[in-house]
Amino acid sequence: MKDQPAPPLLSNAEIADRLTSLAQLLSTQKENPFKVKAYRRAAETIRALPDSVEDLVRRDVDLTEYSRIGKGISNAIREIVLSGSLRKLESLRSQVTPEVAAINEYPRLDPKRVLRIYKKLKISSIEALKEKLETGEIARTLGVRMDQHVRQALIERREMPLYDAEDVVSAVEEYLLNRCGVSRAEATGDYRRRVEIIPEISFLIETGDFPAVIAKLERYGGKSELLDSGDSRAIFRLSSGTKLTVEAARKEKWGVALIACTGSENHLRKLADAGRNLKDLAKSKQSFPDETAAYTKLGLSFIEPELREGRDEVELAARSSLPVLVRATDIRGELHAHSTSSDGSHTIEQMAAGAREKGYEYLGISDHSQSLKIARGVPVKDLWLQIRFIDKLNQKISGIRILKSAEVDILADGSLDYPDERLRELDYTVCSIHSRFALGKTEQTERILRAMDNRYFTILGHPTGRLLLKRPGYEIDMQRVIEHARKNGCFFEINSSPDRLDLSAENARLSRDAGVKIAISTDAHSIRELDYINWGIDQARRAGLAGGEVLNCLAWPELQRIIKR
Repeated sequence: MKDQPAPPLLSNAEIADRLTSLAQLLSTQKENPFKVKAYRRAAETIRALPDSVEDLVRRDVDLTEYSRIGKGISNAIREIVLSGSLRKLESLRSQVTPEVAAINEYPRLDPKRVLRIYKKLKISSIEALKEKLETGEIARTLGVRMDQHVRQALIERREMPLYDAEDVVSAVEEYLLNRCGVSRAEATGDYRRRVEIIPEISFLIETGDFPAVIAKLERYGGKSELLDSGDSRAIFRLSSGTKLTVEAARKEKWGVALIACTGSENHLRKLADAGRNLKDLAKSKQSFPDETAAYTKLGLSFIEPELREGRDEVELAARSSLPVLVRATDIRGELHAHSTSSDGSHTIEQMAAGAREKGYEYLGISDHSQSLKIARGVPVKDLWLQIRFIDKLNQKISGIRILKSAEVDILADGSLDYPDERLRELDYTVCSIHSRFALGKTEQTERILRAMDNRYFTILGHPTGRLLLKRPGYEIDMQRVIEHARKNGCFFEINSSPDRLDLSAENARLSRDAGVKIAISTDAHSIRELDYINWGIDQARRAGLAGGEVLNCLAWPELQRIIKR
């Protein structure tokens, strides 16, 4: 009797999907929400692991050593691997309605939301749901957020925010260096240029055995699909759905290859159009061990990766006129942070201590204004008490100055959410939109312009209200808003919260070109979130901002003079 073929290896993503499906069905059974969340978090951990979870189970490795995996979930994973199914999941599937069972084929869908859509639109199937999504009826009837949820859950996710890509890149790099034995590995492409949405991951590697690297990468995450391969380049589809490209380069041509793998198509085209062809360098006998040597040979000064988008960077590099981009060490303070006075996690004193620990000279407390009830907005009388409290606190503490601010809602008619007599007491304001996102482009633009006419308007917070891959934000005429800001002495914010990164790099560049300075703020709701500043710095560098063009790179006396209207 011939040996039976071994069953196909379960990928980490397939195991994670089973746990997510279980969490989805448990959520419909009024199960403890913490238990539901535990399954979802464990699924996230498994999906990101480079090691094959099936291999770990069969080698009897203790899965509880991994974060977010407790004993109960570890047993569920073992059951999936060893039996090919999960009894609890199958039992729940047999108990739910056919509509919910069909929804369960898409683990990222929220059944409660989908059933609400079904009821509202009088439909009862995933096929009808997809049709309503494509016609735009879900967005028109139930709003953009509902549309975004369904769209992301139904469409196989290929792209991710930069901050999600960080973990994927770190895991792949560790696998390449320690499991594949490459001597060098560096992430390239959109990730190295710090683009806010990453469609795929790419690496440049140095290795003496490229076929062996390919073979080992096919085991990444339990199972990866090899889409294409050649002598020095291979493309994979990781089990999580992420596309991974790996390209090998020799040590003496590393600099040339790194430029070629990092720059956008437009950047490489600009180099070629200017008669600076990388292919010629690759064919030459000269060694280019780093990018500086390659750019020098091309007659250019070094171009920072964030600038390699094919705008004006090649022309500026030819004239040695590239800006000295802002760095983390240039930041002297934080202008948009929250405390427990509204929806923050730490007190004003604790936030100040955290900012001082980062070496900041000042911290602006910008708690939400009174109309934003969901964020425990500060009433007028309490704002006055906070102002007096900060004045007294500044007399007691040393090493940092606390600035009196507020994140003031821009109301639908363009008025600000506090009376002028209270705004007058603040050092500055961060003015933001948190409601009526559905207003048309003209109405939304006029709303912001009227707000900017108030002399106590300082900084426009998260200017388009977008959430990356979740909410597109409201439409405004950015050119009109920028020009109005310039005339009125107002400023913009790059909100460093990693799911916002708003302004976009393109709009930040337009603001810079108009002479409008920009604050790089974190919108921190905790001490830990003060570290979000690095994401905003990435965005500012992509916009070509130098330190002198960033408000919070200035010492407080100079900043105070600039923002005073």
